[in-house]
Amino acid sequence: MKTFEDLQILGANVIHEQTHIARLKLELLLNKSFGDLTRVQFMGFISILEREYGIDLSGIRQEFDEFVQTHPDVVISKESVILQAQSRSRQKWVLGGVVAIILLIAMGSMIQGRLSAAPSEEVIQLSSGSVEVVDVNTDTAPVEINTTIVSSIVEANITAPNQELNVTSKSVTTIENATSIKPKMKVWIGILDLTTGVKSQKTTRDPITLNKSKNTLYMFGHGQLEIVTPDGTKIIKDRNAVWFTYENGQLKQINETEFAAKNNGTVW
Repeated sequence: MKTFEDLQILGANVIHEQTHIARLKLELLLNKSFGDLTRVQFMGFISILEREYGIDLSGIRQEFDEFVQTHPDVVISKESVILQAQSRSRQKWVLGGVVAIILLIAMGSMIQGRLSAAPSEEVIQLSSGSVEVVDVNTDTAPVEINTTIVSSIVEANITAPNQELNVTSKSVTTIENATSIKPKMKVWIGILDLTTGVKSQKTTRDPITLNKSKNTLYMFGHGQLEIVTPDGTKIIKDRNAVWFTYENGQLKQINETEFAAKNNGTVW
């Protein structure tokens, strides 16, 4: 990796797996959609990419600064709209709460002054019930509900893929007589000839034909693949990047460390 164009070729899916930056934000960044990113987001993402891939992205920083200077209304208007919406929403909640409390106090005082001792107890109960309703509308209850929902979603998203990955890895460690690797969807592929050391890469959904006369390393941006053999196909279902070695006519799935060891200590 030497330039921003290399990152564009690598693609958002592969970069997401290494940096954990959201795919949507990466696509905006790689497509240079400067108007859809705040300055804080853009500079933060660029710093992460420079650290992870060891490249200088000062050129793309300059392009962003030039865009901001030539389109000041685009960036400023978006930030001001967000701030105003939050401010007005907050003011409405605060004002509404104050008015509700004042009304409750006034109503309680008027009713207690006109009723006897017995009805006064009912007035007190009414006031307490009203205060409980106000408490439900505060920030505490929604935070608990949202936290529970988010925790369930995160747990489901983390657990299910890991279980699927463990099962798949055991079943496809070595595949005899494999003839091709067919992606189920578009994917970035890195290919390294172990004999000559020549590297090549492309983004495609076409099958990769395996050549028995060559010893080759393969890296796929995702593991949604079909391994084609004379006896049928073997399915891999992995959302993360996967690596293979094809040596002496035998296809074997390996991990990132094993791939790097065969690639002179580098991931790609």
